[in-house]
Amino acid sequence: MSIRSTLAVIAVVASAAVGAAIGPRAAGAEQKCVPAPARADAIGAFARQIKVGRPRKHGNLTLYPILIEDVRVPDVDLTLDEAMERELLSIRELDPPEVNRVRLVSKAKEPIFVMGGEMLAGAKQDRIVGDDMIVPPRADLEIPVFCVEHGRWVAKSESFGSAKFLATRDVRVARATADQGEVWSKVAEAQERLAAPSETGALRSLQDSAIVQDRMKPYRRALAEFPDEVAKARGVVACVGDEIIAADLFASRAIFAQLWPKLLDSYIIEAVEREAQGSSLDGVRIRKWLDGLASADKSLKKTPGDGLLYELRGESLIGSALVYDEAVVHIELFAKEKLAPEPVPFNRLEFRRDRLPQE
Repeated sequence: MSIRSTLAVIAVVASAAVGAAIGPRAAGAEQKCVPAPARADAIGAFARQIKVGRPRKHGNLTLYPILIEDVRVPDVDLTLDEAMERELLSIRELDPPEVNRVRLVSKAKEPIFVMGGEMLAGAKQDRIVGDDMIVPPRADLEIPVFCVEHGRWVAKSESFGSAKFLATRDVRVARATADQGEVWSKVAEAQERLAAPSETGALRSLQDSAIVQDRMKPYRRALAEFPDEVAKARGVVACVGDEIIAADLFASRAIFAQLWPKLLDSYIIEAVEREAQGSSLDGVRIRKWLDGLASADKSLKKTPGDGLLYELRGESLIGSALVYDEAVVHIELFAKEKLAPEPVPFNRLEFRRDRLPQE
């Protein structure tokens, strides 16, 4: 056994409680056990670096860039779509099949980041990934998923493919609460509001609807280059009218850029679904809401992969954070409710000038 492996085993024994919380891993994979408080500090360090940039807007969708200059970046660059395109990752039904679990096999020599809410198409029914995860090199895992096509249980293909689609906001929140029934309910609500029905109740009907896609095109043209236009952006807070849809934050600009088309489409669907006009929000209010990240309760969740996954619960937000290589991979946040407008102070313009940095 190598010295590194020997030290890893000692660390596992010394921190058994943390190891139990992490969940099963690939056979033979090296256990990277850093005490939970040290990893949790990565979230706090990340939160302290956050600055909110000047917003970009199209229609009723407003994007606030999250600017971070000095933050540790995790040693992971490969995403679900790229791994599948390079035939380094396969996902199949279990034998026998289960609705809420599938088998993932990686042939990659490097870790892969898979984001919670990414859609897997085919097999017996379309699914979305349950939680963010880091797939270890050459791993063979059973991973949690949620069905987003309740009316089909007939195989379309032997394995899943990436639908290149991220679930809508309400479906993402339902998935985060681990409620399959609520996931189905939110899929049906989105289809009804967007007039995009499906015989099998498939969330993919939003992708297949020509009417929905036509309504999305102007938003895509206006906002597709967002990560390139804002050089320091490592994430975004997306708002429709005066409602925060989601915050997706990354330490790695490369991962943020790779996932941007999926993220943007998820936000755009919310914009075309809602007839919101005007907004009481601004960068100051967004920054104050994000301040809740540092003080949010952080509890470990099980993950089948590497790293540590935290559930986040604050006074005005909920979400999760994935930490790997002592760095934040992805933080997703949702507002518990609409933010109430604040009184306008006399020196508000100067305050905004101080708080919204140059990009």
